[in-house]
Amino acid sequence: MPDLLIRNVDEGDIRAIDRQAARLGLSRSEFLRQETRKIARHAAAASAGPLTREDLRQSMDLVKDVFDDEVMSKAWG
Repeated sequence: MPDLLIRNVDEGDIRAIDRQAARLGLSRSEFLRQETRKIARHAAAASAGPLTREDLRQSMDLVKDVFDDEVMSKAWG
């Protein structure tokens, strides 16, 4: 698997990334790997054409727990 090097990243941005990774129990590398995967999927979807019902169903699946207080307390707690 290839490596990715990003130069000249603001120290404050790195601290914010590290805080978020720690909240999720992830290393910086794993957190950024997951975020990169999300960006790649988004970019692929953006170039795939118009939205379909399946796209909307998948989006709904991703946010299904947003109103579940127990799940959200773990996400932000």
